[in-house]
Amino acid sequence: MIHVYSEIGTLKTVMVHRPGNELKQIHPSMLEEMLFEDTPFLPSTQAEHDVFTNILREKGVEVLDMRDLFTEAMKDDWMRFNFTREFVAASELPSEGLAKSVHAYYGSLSLEDFVEAIYCGIRGDNPAISDVRTLAGLVAKQDLFLVKPLTNTHFTRDSSINVGDSYILSRMRMAARKREPLMMKYIIQSAPAYKGKIIDNLYPEKYNYILEGGNFMVLNKDVVCIGSSQRTEPQAIEIVAEELFKHGFKSVYVFDLEQNRQNMYLDDMLSMVDHDTFIYNPLLSGNVPVYKLSWSDYEQPQATFVSDDWRKALCEALDTDWVNLIPCGGDDPIASAWETWNMGSNVLAIAPGEVIGFLRAEVTLDLLDKAGLKVHAFAAPELSRGRGGCRCMCLPIDRADD
Repeated sequence: MIHVYSEIGTLKTVMVHRPGNELKQIHPSMLEEMLFEDTPFLPSTQAEHDVFTNILREKGVEVLDMRDLFTEAMKDDWMRFNFTREFVAASELPSEGLAKSVHAYYGSLSLEDFVEAIYCGIRGDNPAISDVRTLAGLVAKQDLFLVKPLTNTHFTRDSSINVGDSYILSRMRMAARKREPLMMKYIIQSAPAYKGKIIDNLYPEKYNYILEGGNFMVLNKDVVCIGSSQRTEPQAIEIVAEELFKHGFKSVYVFDLEQNRQNMYLDDMLSMVDHDTFIYNPLLSGNVPVYKLSWSDYEQPQATFVSDDWRKALCEALDTDWVNLIPCGGDDPIASAWETWNMGSNVLAIAPGEVIGFLRAEVTLDLLDKAGLKVHAFAAPELSRGRGGCRCMCLPIDRADD
């Protein structure tokens, strides 16, 4: 079912997650921990997300919702039991007795309530856990949450990556997101959209180096670009690169981004929007080195420096003499910084030369329009509070090769 050999091929099937009540669990004192800039208003957030998915559907894209797929997967009692066991362990409860009580609580819920409790977490004052008498358990129950909510699941691109005909389960850097790939694991194993299909995992579970989906960009059937950043470690890139080479890819270009939240993902800094056109952060090109990984006679990836000039690196990657680089925010350094921060580069290509983006990146969108691209833009003041754009909110499962 997975077929992703392009960033710009016409989208056929994608996975999203319509934000739910998990966003109502965001506490003002926990914004940094929950990775939000402010508290979003759920009805408006959902309305904005509906505009986004309606654009996709109007273009003929099959839109699958992560929550629906996860619910289908959890209809299997054995799968649900195993998922709960892994999920509770990953939630790092401070007491074995408390962990057993939480596991039993999840097991007592109906399917609908179970899924809601996975997304929304378990409050410290939940009466169903009142039987816990261990010291660590009693102390933990004074906290706001025993099991913290999954407030970032609408960024489906980050926790899982589809490349070629295979997938990669991420290893998330931030504690708030570490359990999301576990949900994707069970969706891939047992949801009807995937079940019965042999799909290779390019990053086996034995490895724990950090790696997240926003740093992956599939240029074509031969080349993948990966950002090395706060959210993706070089060791993980080398492991995945070796698997990519075994699956027919020829080169991996690595953009060595700064180790901070502002530059956490490559797709915040660089997005392919047409066969020869990219949006890029002009403040980084010339300052961020690009390396090339190739397969060697030693049967391991070998790295060479390419350039810190992004146009030169991308020309080499695409084997062309020229690529059109559209500066995010234009030529003004303040506008570039402002629109990059507000996800101006993080657009979703739904076909060659056709993208969806946030209306707030008005300078960048105007430049795309003048370059002849078709732009679908919508207002997203609430969605943007989570520091993710249209590309972050959409996991391509099937793209055409056009």
